[in-house]
Amino acid sequence: MPRKPDGALEGKIVDVAYRLWSDHGEKALTMRAVARAARTTTPTLYQRFRDKKDLRHFLEERARQKVFDALQSARTALEICRKTLEFTSTHGHEYRLLASDWGQRFAQRLPTRAFDYLKKVLAKELGGEPAQHDELAFQLLCQVHGTALVRPEGSEHQGTAEFMTECCLKACSILLQEAKSNSKKKSEAKSKQT
Repeated sequence: MPRKPDGALEGKIVDVAYRLWSDHGEKALTMRAVARAARTTTPTLYQRFRDKKDLRHFLEERARQKVFDALQSARTALEICRKTLEFTSTHGHEYRLLASDWGQRFAQRLPTRAFDYLKKVLAKELGGEPAQHDELAFQLLCQVHGTALVRPEGSEHQGTAEFMTECCLKACSILLQEAKSNSKKKSEAKSKQT
């Protein structure tokens, strides 16, 4: 009697690959290691995923959702910045999985749930439509992303990492205060004209 195909195998493979990446980063993600961890064969893996890049696409989607889930409870832009930095501290490999193609995604105007959520929150804080806050959202993203990438890892560098995080959040706070001030000035000027 022939074996029935395992319908859940693709999900299991993605789960295993995601865990390998999360725990050890890109170097751990080989097709052979994924097949072994998923208790399948490398040829079976290649039947479902063309190559490592194809598998990585599924991992990126999962990581994007995980970041978005971590940020959804934030009600202010500064809180989004803080939660993003917290996520990058505890999920460094996952963040690097996403960060490697962010520039391309933005250049191609591909959907980015976390970035779109930030613009939506900025619109609630400052008024206007989310699309009007592209530049400020990019400024905040650059602050947070840069800090996440240069902040040292490891418990022996925890003090430095915390200092860098606080410096980043102060810079984000200044950007937000400036934006609120400009928004208030525009509103006052508009009300004087009417």
